[in-house]
Amino acid sequence: MSKKILISTWCTDDYVDLIGLEKLQNSIKYFHPDVDHAIVDTAMTNKIYEQCPWMRPVWMMAPTCLPYVEDYDMVVHIDGDCVVTGPLTELFESDEDIIGVRNNNSFNKASRGPGGITIAHLEPWGDGSPIPIQGFVNAGLVAANRKEFWYEWHSLNQEADRIKREVNPYFHGLGDEQDTLNQLFHSKKYTSKVIDSMGTNVSYGLCNTWGTETHWDSWKDLYVEDDCLCLDDPADGAKMKVKVLHQAGGTAAAQLNKSSGGLREWMKTVMSTEAVNYINKITS
Repeated sequence: MSKKILISTWCTDDYVDLIGLEKLQNSIKYFHPDVDHAIVDTAMTNKIYEQCPWMRPVWMMAPTCLPYVEDYDMVVHIDGDCVVTGPLTELFESDEDIIGVRNNNSFNKASRGPGGITIAHLEPWGDGSPIPIQGFVNAGLVAANRKEFWYEWHSLNQEADRIKREVNPYFHGLGDEQDTLNQLFHSKKYTSKVIDSMGTNVSYGLCNTWGTETHWDSWKDLYVEDDCLCLDDPADGAKMKVKVLHQAGGTAAAQLNKSSGGLREWMKTVMSTEAVNYINKITS
């Protein structure tokens, strides 16, 4: 691979065992042993808080990637509650400035929510119209070939935090790191690409979650074919190659992990034996 790539994951020491961080690390090594993977731990996190007194966990994605942007051609942020389940070809071969993944599934919903998540594309980045449901990207996996993006995202997060504290705590469109990410992702300043958009037949995260009982009802239908983890798209029944599983789910997911003995133990309860065996193979 000619491109020098690093994946960064923010995970403080108290979450390492709960989310089974080693499984994410092993899954990356299984498919991409030539790609560096940095863990931003508690010590590094404390340094970020010292350097940025305004910092809160909701803004942490950009500063955990910034230490690496001068030394790598592409830097990727991936959340710790993910597992890589296939080669990240579409991601690593993309030449756009910013590469993102869908936040909403093919039902135009966010997991089992009543509807899809989106925001207005605010000035000066847009014209105030809503970002399309299928174009709204998730901050759990974002990559950039252009280092300026990481600096600008960090600066915009600081400004958004100021607005929330000093102007309006409910200011819509700059509420968290996902909002600020989407403002920049869809601006004309950067070229961007959603690598798992509908019709690509690949899935990099939350677009493979849907259901009526839980966010992850769909995971019971994961299957293995030709040594690939797959799931049929609910829109047209087409086979999607699943490249990343991302639990997400906030506080509810954290409680499930604690009651199940950790994220990786919980995953075994929502998948078929075939899928569990595949996950075990690539994460051991």
